[in-house]
Amino acid sequence: MKLQAILLDIDGTLIDSNDKHTDCWVEAFAQFGKRIEWDVMREQIGKGGDLVVPDLLQAREMRGFGEELKKFRGELWTKKYMRAVEVFPGVKDAIRALHERGIKLALASSSNPEEVEYYVELLGVGDLLEGTTSKEDAEFSKPSPEIFRAALERVKSDPARTLAAGDTPYDILAAHRTPVPIAAVLCGGFPRESLRKAEFLFDDVPAMVKELNRIDEYFRE
Repeated sequence: MKLQAILLDIDGTLIDSNDKHTDCWVEAFAQFGKRIEWDVMREQIGKGGDLVVPDLLQAREMRGFGEELKKFRGELWTKKYMRAVEVFPGVKDAIRALHERGIKLALASSSNPEEVEYYVELLGVGDLLEGTTSKEDAEFSKPSPEIFRAALERVKSDPARTLAAGDTPYDILAAHRTPVPIAAVLCGGFPRESLRKAEFLFDDVPAMVKELNRIDEYFRE
C-alpha cells in the first residue's frame, strides 16, 4: 500500500466519550459557580482544557479560578467518568485489520498520560502501536498541530503517505496544519456539515477500514 501510517484520535473516534466529557465539564464549571449550557459545552469537545477554559471564562474568572478549574475537571474525569466510557463496536478488530495490512499506527491524544495508558489498556491494542501521545507532547491541544506532529514522530512515516483519523472540526484543522489528510468519523456526534473539510468522511473507524483500498488511491496520485 502507498498509505504508510494512520494517526488515530481517541475520544469520539475510538471510544464513546464525548457526551461524558461534556457532562464532566458542565459539572466542573458549576463547581465554581459558572453555568454553561450543555449544547455550548458539547461544541467545545475536541479541544483540551488549555483552550476550553479561556474560551468560556472572562479574564477576571481566569485569574480567579481558571487553573483550579482545569485541575478539578481532570480529577473529576478520572474519579467519576473515565471508567464508564466504552469502546465503539468493531474498533478493536478494525485496528487489528489495519495492522495486518502493514499500516503503522499511533494514538494521537492530548489527554493526561494516565488516561492514555488506560485507553490503550481498554482498547487492548498496545502491541499493535508504534506509540502514543499525551498532553506532555504539546504545549497546546488541537486544533494546534502539535499532537499530530508528535504522533507522526512516533510512526516515522512520510507525511505525504500518512492519514489522520478524528471526529471533530478541531481534528481536521490540526491535521491540515500538520499537514496530513484526515478521515473524519461521525460517531463522535458532530454534524456532517462541520466535518466537510475532511478528505474522507465515514460513519466510524470500522467503516473507514472497509474503504481502505479507496483511501489508498488518494496516496497514489
